[in-house]
Amino acid sequence: MNGHAKTPWHLWAVGAATLLWNGFGAFQWYRQVTRSDSYWGNLTMEQVQFIIAQPMWVEVAFGVGVWTGGLGALMLLLRRRLALNAFVASLIAILVNTLFMQVLSNGRAVFGNGTLIAAIAVIAVAAASIVYAHFARKRGIIR
Repeated sequence: MNGHAKTPWHLWAVGAATLLWNGFGAFQWYRQVTRSDSYWGNLTMEQVQFIIAQPMWVEVAFGVGVWTGGLGALMLLLRRRLALNAFVASLIAILVNTLFMQVLSNGRAVFGNGTLIAAIAVIAVAAASIVYAHFARKRGIIR
């Protein structure tokens, strides 16, 4: 695809959707790490204690997952090939965070089975972002 080709509508749709999705995740991460009253006020004492006690690497994985996902969305909108790499990094970080919450801790017991459904949704969106970025790269939509 030459530099003058029109950007396909689906790139704008996927880019905007993934930017909003990851933006929401980044906002949640920000509220968690800044100890926002609006975030913490909606949690039970057991949930607050769980989050405070989790290892730092879990919080870092959460942040890396949402921020690299947002970066991937921005790079997609800017039609940059590195969007794929950012989405892959995001998925890896999401999987690390999910591993802790679902397997290595009692996170599901503390937060409920909804965390498993949410984790599956987040992983599915991250994987779909990778698939789309790979498609766009192969078709020359992103360069």
